[in-house]
Amino acid sequence: MIIPLYARKAMEDDDISEEELKACLEHGKLAIKVLVKGEVRYGKKLEFKDKTIMVIYTIKNNTKRVVTCYTIRRKKWIK
Repeated sequence: MIIPLYARKAMEDDDISEEELKACLEHGKLAIKVLVKGEVRYGKKLEFKDKTIMVIYTIKNNTKRVVTCYTIRRKKWIK
């Protein structure tokens, strides 16, 4: 697995650990599959106790390359 510097920055900004990222890639539910500039990008989502994360990645030569990852913000309903 390759995690480029810009993806690591996104992880840092949203307080996502490398362990959480790996868990998402391994156990997350496929939520997105889209073609971008001739490259298939996948998005997996996984809920943890305190947050839900999304990891966007590609696969080339059997190696996953993380494009980005982020925390999905949950909207709170106002009564």
